Amino acid sequence: MRKKQAFTLLELIVVLVIIGIVAGVAVPRFTGSFDSIRFRKTMNELVYFLREARIKAMSSAEATKVVFDFRGGYCYNEDKRIFMMPREIEAFTDKLEGKDEQTRIFTFYPNGTALEDKLGFVCDNMVAVLHVEPLGGMVYYKINEEMEQVVRYARNEEIPDEEEIKKNIDKSKDSDKLTEDIEMEGLDNVMSADDEFDEDEVEEDDSSAAEEGEEE
Repeated sequence: MRKKQAFTLLELIVVLVIIGIVAGVAVPRFTGSFDSIRFRKTMNELVYFLREARIKAMSSAEATKVVFDFRGGYCYNEDKRIFMMPREIEAFTDKLEGKDEQTRIFTFYPNGTALEDKLGFVCDNMVAVLHVEPLGGMVYYKINEEMEQVVRYARNEEIPDEEEIKKNIDKSKDSDKLTEDIEMEGLDNVMSADDEFDEDEVEEDDSSAAEEGEEE
């Protein structure tokens, strides 16, 4: 009877090393693919969030706004619905004048139009550029579109929870309302060109001017 030949210890070690090398190459590729999928999924959800604002503006016959907070990495609408982006994703712009921006407001109008806007998003080596078209108010994004990262908005170290975000939203709205009240109060205090003058004051000024002329 012929004796069966078994694997030697050296052969088993070689096989295990080969398996380890293959796994080391395959796992990072799989992880990168997962990150790409999550990045695209996030951008899709952001586009849907903005499109809902456009639909609401058209159905309610009122302009609708969505505010994007760069540092917090979230956006919210007028109904306080919040969309939170993963911590790894940051926004950027190609405009230098945007370096002091804390938020970006996307505005949609009842006739289906919108304020034109463009904003970039980056995660590791992946880039997506969000577009809002003025005519038709269409919202979409392009992956790996070339856009210069002049200003990149770093995210806050701590991720705020939903309750904290809602408090920040209320503070922001109160601040905006206070600013509007101050502006309206300032306009009320400014005399309009159509305001009527006090006739007594005008007559008094004319009399004074006449007396000064006679003395001379």
